[in-house]
Amino acid sequence: MAGVDAAYIAAWLLPLFVGGGVWTLLRGSARGPADIAAAAGAGWLVGVLIAAACARFAASADTAHAFARAWPWCAAIGVAAWIAAAVRLRGHPHGFFVRPPSMRAALRIVWWLLLLWIVARLALLGDEASLRPVFPWDAWSAWAVKPKSWFLLGRAEPYVSMLDWLASPQLATRTAASWGYPELLAWIELWFASAAGAWNEPLVDVAWCGALAAFSLAAYGYWRALGLASWLALAFVYVLVSLPLIDAHVALAGYADLWLALTLGLATLAWMRWIVDGERGQLALAACLALCLPAIKLEGTVWLLTFGSVVVLDLLPRRWRWPTLGAIAVVVLAAVAAGAFGAVSMSWNRIEIPSLGTFALAWHGVGGAMVASLFTLPNWHLFWYALPVLLALRRTRFRGDRAARMLGLMLLIDFAFLFVLFFLTTASAWAQDFTSANRLILQLVPSVLVLAATLLRPLAGEEAAISAGRLGTAQASVAPSAPA
Repeated sequence: MAGVDAAYIAAWLLPLFVGGGVWTLLRGSARGPADIAAAAGAGWLVGVLIAAACARFAASADTAHAFARAWPWCAAIGVAAWIAAAVRLRGHPHGFFVRPPSMRAALRIVWWLLLLWIVARLALLGDEASLRPVFPWDAWSAWAVKPKSWFLLGRAEPYVSMLDWLASPQLATRTAASWGYPELLAWIELWFASAAGAWNEPLVDVAWCGALAAFSLAAYGYWRALGLASWLALAFVYVLVSLPLIDAHVALAGYADLWLALTLGLATLAWMRWIVDGERGQLALAACLALCLPAIKLEGTVWLLTFGSVVVLDLLPRRWRWPTLGAIAVVVLAAVAAGAFGAVSMSWNRIEIPSLGTFALAWHGVGGAMVASLFTLPNWHLFWYALPVLLALRRTRFRGDRAARMLGLMLLIDFAFLFVLFFLTTASAWAQDFTSANRLILQLVPSVLVLAATLLRPLAGEEAAISAGRLGTAQASVAPSAPA
């Protein structure tokens, strides 16, 4: 990988400054290392999204210098966020550096071993991503088309369909098979490429490793804040970064699925923290992240709708929940069937979605391919074996934990959508080729891990019992006559 200059390093650090300020402002206080980890990891991801938006706003006419044109706007947002956060934190002067609870020696060793393995794994993935230009088929033929052409042209020319391009007398239009793809990822790539000073694909690809590392740090901080023990929170991070398909999407960077998965996962983390701690800033963060999903990939619209529907369901008074959602579902289905939306048309045996195509509704027996993909091929290690066991062992938790119940409902709807897509439409071919189906499932995996961690967090009564147990242990260590 070619040497990097100060601008490229700044392109990595500035999102941390901007997003960290936004996260701290929304949090309102910081209570220890868990919050610092969450602020750094979530802040970097949020900052990259803000940087991409600033580049889109400031550099459409000069894409080769997107970083130079966008960084002042980013810096201004970061300075404003940190000033506002400092004003809000004025009432919490002793919020930082709360001493974390001590671990037993054996668990401390496990924690350090897991941390070393995770760091080494991420370093190897980053090195692998930096070894070659964009390599996967859909990455260079679809996702890299717009940012590369815009960078080399020096401006962001519009992409239209083939028919519109043939019929258009304007020269400043282009076409591609991926002309209708969302463009947020393109501006993320332009942010790093313009900072590097050239269309250097290895330097752009490393951002995929940065995204996974940032989410891992954020997830650890959020899971610690939700009550998980340090070693258990880090074990969940280990599970995430060891999944073969996620590692492949980092090492062979270029697809949008990882960014979509991590953004949705971070939204669910913020949502869970709002449910547990009642932090309104976290709900606002979750909503903003969810709104970014359609700008990353087309499937993001579906995940936004399911996420938003369940969040609204949770916000409604209990007696109004199901009648309200039932009425909305009836109205939406009737409008879609009547073609009132113009975007989606549906009948009893087909559904047509722009940019995706027309799907005939009929049963397709792809169960064998799906089972092989999830359980026998080396895509997921033991993830889909362990998850049902955990759900069975913690099934009673759904009744007593509102956070787990709401997130479980959202994921149930998401997987029901995937079932209809793979088994009842011609998209069954995606399951049979063992590629596209796995990419769609990958988009939900970080959120599934959030559910698993939520199921293992102690509830309020359990936390009190744990605290009492720690107090008793501390008192016993002070009193010489106390029993061991």
